Amino acid sequence: MNKKSNLSYHGQIPPWSTGELPKAPTFKFRNISTLIGPGIVMVGCSVGAGEWLFGPAVTAQYGPTLLWLGALSILMQLFYNLEVMRYTLYCGEPVHVGFCRTRPGVRFWIPFYAIVEFSGIWPFMASNAAVPLAAALLGHLPGAAMTSFLGIGMSEAGLVKVLGYIIFILAFVPLIFGGTVYRLIERLMTTKVAIVLIFLTITSVFMVSGRNAIEVFSGFFRFGTAPLRAGTVISDGHFTLSAHENEVQYTIRGTLQNERAAILSFSVNQGEKQQKFGIEDVVPAHLENQRLRMLARAQSLVKRKHFYVEVEEPTVTLIVQGSIDSDRSWQPTSFSVNENGHINYFDNLKDVPDAFKTRFQELIDHQGLELVGLFSYAKKHGRLPNLEWAMLAGLAAIAGAGGLTNSLFSNYARDKGWGMGARVGAIPSAVGGMTVSLSHVGEIFSVGKDSMKRWKGWIKHIKRDQATWVIGSFLGMALPCMLSVEFIRNAPITGNRVGAMVADGMAARYMDYGYILWPLTLLISFLVLAPNQIHSGENVARRWTDIIWTVSSRARRMDGNQVKFIYYGILTIYGIWGLFALSLFNPLQIAKVGTVLMNIALGASSLHVIYLNRSLLPRELQSSWIMRAGLFGCALFFLGITVIVILKM
Repeated sequence: MNKKSNLSYHGQIPPWSTGELPKAPTFKFRNISTLIGPGIVMVGCSVGAGEWLFGPAVTAQYGPTLLWLGALSILMQLFYNLEVMRYTLYCGEPVHVGFCRTRPGVRFWIPFYAIVEFSGIWPFMASNAAVPLAAALLGHLPGAAMTSFLGIGMSEAGLVKVLGYIIFILAFVPLIFGGTVYRLIERLMTTKVAIVLIFLTITSVFMVSGRNAIEVFSGFFRFGTAPLRAGTVISDGHFTLSAHENEVQYTIRGTLQNERAAILSFSVNQGEKQQKFGIEDVVPAHLENQRLRMLARAQSLVKRKHFYVEVEEPTVTLIVQGSIDSDRSWQPTSFSVNENGHINYFDNLKDVPDAFKTRFQELIDHQGLELVGLFSYAKKHGRLPNLEWAMLAGLAAIAGAGGLTNSLFSNYARDKGWGMGARVGAIPSAVGGMTVSLSHVGEIFSVGKDSMKRWKGWIKHIKRDQATWVIGSFLGMALPCMLSVEFIRNAPITGNRVGAMVADGMAARYMDYGYILWPLTLLISFLVLAPNQIHSGENVARRWTDIIWTVSSRARRMDGNQVKFIYYGILTIYGIWGLFALSLFNPLQIAKVGTVLMNIALGASSLHVIYLNRSLLPRELQSSWIMRAGLFGCALFFLGITVIVILKM
């Protein structure tokens, strides 16, 4: 095949030039720094929304049972990451430039990826990072009360919004300095990974019970298992309480505050119609009496170190209650079975009729959950279990990297100088990067005996890099989830408060050390989220800078170090949009919509990567059928969970 004629197809993108493939670094343990590359950078990005928000939110509500979705997500992304870097090793171009080289061409692919980019333009990291910062300033989790900031009176929710603006604006400052943007991001994320993983490891080892640690790690391997949550679960001061009246389901979620039950959310479900009220929302008068009756019942049931579970079905109601041990296991003290109005009470599980004994045991072992096989349940009931699929799709989308963020492995491999990226250059920073330039098009090498030996060295090198990313991604998800299971299990999760709630739970458990644990955990929570806002803007700007730099005939007339003007121009537009979005929208709700689009983006681009590498790389450099099957599995997984969410809407 004539590669040059194929690449200049329709005259849209200039063909590659030809050069010599550099040698790959030789890895030795005494030179461990050779492992610092895109994998470490992306681990720093990975320990963010997925691992600090969606992961702990899922485990707080459903336990660790569904972590297998995160495990599958990370493993599927591994195939994608390796294959986009394969393309960059060959020609030094980021994969999105390669996408534009494939048929039907630039006029199709640029609008397509502009649409799916919608998932990555929402600055919810800044808003989320503002919560632990606000909690540190207030001395408690932000709520509906009034406060003041810099002499200006505002609600605590308003303080969170103002801090979100400040964090968002300051996130642009580090991107201005440092020679190349990649070097700055690499240093920043390496430091973040080291600090965060050290903190999480120490707290997990000394504060998380062995029982919960084992449960979290086993959750990664419970493939196909789904949890059914009891309607009423009250555990150690946290409560979810449901009631049914005239085919309407009412649910309150809350927690003890100053030893009084406080409602954080109130929802009303009637058929397909759902209403939900948060702590700042006004509940209509005709619903307020119902809410107050349920609050009174919660107040009578909720106790520290105590649990109460109630499963209500058309013909039977099961109730179990008891105490919570120091290892966080549940010790039941009483059981009741209400069958068609006839109630029986039992003090011991062995006395419970066999028809209900297994269910009670499972509710105790899994703390308010009953586990079922996802596919067997769907076969039996003709539908999937009623889970919060949008939140689960968010977990799948942001576990690891997620969405088009994964494509940055190719951009960073180029800027790191890996493979033919060493012949191309990098994006310079605005200050200190005057001598750095970036070629407009990539450079390939001729396939021969010597170049194939070097090529195999590079393939081994990116596999080592990805091993670092996989290990870091699993640890980055497992450790925060351990803290979630240990300190806020069954707590009502209200989105971006997860990190601050973990800090609150740790300080409440270890009161003698609360003065240290509270601010330190809030600091770590902030450190997890705030740097990712830096990366969020950089993510979008970098991707489209590389596309414009190669595709646009006007940009190709610019000097190599002038690429910074395009990069910072896009970054400025993103900044203006971000301030507008923070003003008008709830970033966390938009994030849930965005994660669905992230799954579409990653699934669709996985199929594109298969086509790209099969059509543009020499046969000798193409991947094996195993890698192609992995990419197809990646597409199937992320597009499949998107279909489920759409059907459940």
